[in-house]
Amino acid sequence: MSKPDVIVVGGGINGCSIAFNLAKAGLTVTLVERDFIASGPTGRSSAIIRQHYSNEVTARMVFRSWQIWQNFDDVVGGEVDFEQTGFLLGAGPESIDEVKANIEMQQKIGIDTRFVTPTEIKELEPQLSIEGLAGAAYEPGSGFADPTAASNAFADRARDLGAIIMLNTRAIALQAAGGRITALVTDKGELPAGAVVIAAGPWTPFLTQTIDLELPISASRHEVAVYRRPGSFKWHMVFGDVKEQVYMRPETGDLMLVGGIEDIDDQVDPDNYNEKIEFVTVADFAERVSRRYPVMSAGASAGGWASLYDITPDWHPIMGVLPGIEGLYCTAGGSGHGFKLAPAVGEMMADLIINGPRSEADINLFSFERFSQKRLITGQYKQSIVG
Repeated sequence: MSKPDVIVVGGGINGCSIAFNLAKAGLTVTLVERDFIASGPTGRSSAIIRQHYSNEVTARMVFRSWQIWQNFDDVVGGEVDFEQTGFLLGAGPESIDEVKANIEMQQKIGIDTRFVTPTEIKELEPQLSIEGLAGAAYEPGSGFADPTAASNAFADRARDLGAIIMLNTRAIALQAAGGRITALVTDKGELPAGAVVIAAGPWTPFLTQTIDLELPISASRHEVAVYRRPGSFKWHMVFGDVKEQVYMRPETGDLMLVGGIEDIDDQVDPDNYNEKIEFVTVADFAERVSRRYPVMSAGASAGGWASLYDITPDWHPIMGVLPGIEGLYCTAGGSGHGFKLAPAVGEMMADLIINGPRSEADINLFSFERFSQKRLITGQYKQSIVG
């Protein structure tokens, strides 16, 4: 095999986006995936596309990503089934000042968002209870997409541009010489490389440990419950509920997906964890959902699953150059934000790899060194997953 300019490790949404952007720029790229595209946490993502963040850099990233999601077929190529249902982030009196401040910041960036009162929430979502809500952030153009279709679209387009996609190929170790990355060792053999980007989600730290580099990334188990909506409840927006600490997303087939927004760090082995949803979670989420959508008291459980977040101590990703070895890069630790940010992540990583570091670049916020420099990224909400 000839030596590619860059090897990307990981066939989730971020790895595929990075591979596409590098191939688009004319680099020779090989993407290595241990199973199939989107076989890990990406394929089990709720794939919500919303733009409400309290950090200005992340807000700019998600706005850029939304622009690409909205015009995906023109910018990348392929169908991602972006359903622009609208998005509401509802909050009680204790959080409403933060919501308003974040809306103001986002509007300056260009995000189409506005504050809505409880009465206006009811007008937008007639079947939703406004009990305990002091208002909400409303984004008419947000919604959700198909995570597997999106990842495959990025991968397919990268392949069209000359990238090699190696599936069912497990990355085992990194190799370096003279202070520079030289190869990726896989179960199919050694692959020489000019550079390596690790985008392997919760498996990322296992790979960096092979060169004695410890990354503060852990695998955290998170559950998604599925409920069948009653016949009188046809469709709804994506609703993030800071008060009840759940999100609710419509799904075809009269279904609703529900997940928690609490900061739960339930650390597990990414190769050996319970992938089934617990009954206690199904019952708990059902109670919370029924308080917000009383019509759902006539709904029914349709199962669910558990997947993984790759989380860091401040619930923000590690993106950029890794220290000590030239030509080694990382995008991991998305902490539940990875899908919606992926289009911007791909562009930012490609820019870094091709043009080198720049002192003013937004990507610097997410450097690995921030942990030793005690400059953790903070948001306005106590729930870090909200952003």
